[in-house]
Amino acid sequence: MRGNKLKRAQSNWVVDDRFWDREYELRAFIEYLDEGAHILLVAPRRIGKTSLMHEAARLIDGRFLCLHVDLERAHSASDAIVELSMATIPHASLWGKTKSIFSNVFEQVTGRIDSIKVDDVSVVLRSGLNSGNWQSKGDRLFELLANADLPVVVFFDEVPILVNRILKGDDYKITPERRSETDAFMSWLRANSIRHKGRIRIVVTGSIGIEPVLAQAGLSATLNTFTPFDLPPWPPDIATGCIRALANEYGVGIDQGIAEHMVDSIGFGIPHYVEMFFEKIYQECKRRGIRQVSTELVDEVYRTGMLGVRGHVELSHMEERLKMVLGPELHPLTLELLTETALTGLLTTDAVSTISRDYNFEGRTQSEVVREILGIAEHDGYLRKDENGAYVFQSKLLKDWWAGHFGFGFQRACDRKGES
Repeated sequence: MRGNKLKRAQSNWVVDDRFWDREYELRAFIEYLDEGAHILLVAPRRIGKTSLMHEAARLIDGRFLCLHVDLERAHSASDAIVELSMATIPHASLWGKTKSIFSNVFEQVTGRIDSIKVDDVSVVLRSGLNSGNWQSKGDRLFELLANADLPVVVFFDEVPILVNRILKGDDYKITPERRSETDAFMSWLRANSIRHKGRIRIVVTGSIGIEPVLAQAGLSATLNTFTPFDLPPWPPDIATGCIRALANEYGVGIDQGIAEHMVDSIGFGIPHYVEMFFEKIYQECKRRGIRQVSTELVDEVYRTGMLGVRGHVELSHMEERLKMVLGPELHPLTLELLTETALTGLLTTDAVSTISRDYNFEGRTQSEVVREILGIAEHDGYLRKDENGAYVFQSKLLKDWWAGHFGFGFQRACDRKGES
């Protein structure tokens, strides 16, 4: 534990004295990197994957060169090579060698490599990359990374989003051509992970799971060089400790049982939501001119702040990410299954059968589609199975938000029986 005080997060990730706990996971993660492993970092959204990567990079700086590559805006394999190239800019020696790979492109555009501004680099790089040369340029880029003065760690964030876009396009259809493009990109990444093992470590992660996306196209084998690394939610004692440390830092009175009540209200220790809950309570204390937090205030802020309109922006991302993976064809049934789970507390086999009976999917049975939906919902942290095999929400916060957002006018499975 880092102490009894904690400053609020001020960006999409936290490091150093704002990185709360995770000592065990951090040590295990760095140990894998030290041993040369390529890592598939697996966790639900907002669990702290990006923070773990940045904190690990901070701690191993000097022993490794760390490149952070964000692929959230990438739409093609060529875009991935551009982003990887851009990640070398903070490292002068690497960037100098990277520019030599694209020297013909820079010279065609500007006449001189050194005359181009950094802000325009990505535009120029994209103009020189296409489906015919991205692999060769990418291979050369990995070769120069492998010959760097220090071993290199490449943190690839949001790889699943890129893979999903390549595989399904704007119409969410998996075609033979798109499957081939996806296979080419993932096989290229796999080949370089093998070719440069020991000199380069590759970490792959994202806000949706990559395994379900690849499984949809039968490409799961392209991940077999990566070691899965699960990042769990905070256990209750770590989450309550975080709340108390924040309260100590900002002079908020948290009596015995209040922090526990906050964590119980959320029901699942996702760090971002724990800190967001404290932030909303802290701001409400400032607005009212009070310092002591009561159970009643916790309940009010949970209802109006976490579940209200102001909390919707964060939680809406969960629905958006789900739609991104499943597409418009499966999304309506997914919404119904999750809404049934939120309103009744659990999703039974009988309820699934009743809800899905009105859906037809060309070339696929209802049971095949339902297995895919529930498998993705479970993998990406929406649902889990209880001791009886029924599905329940992982997060009480998400369950309550989902019920409030989608529950109005929803007809539960028990009320549909007997309808034709």
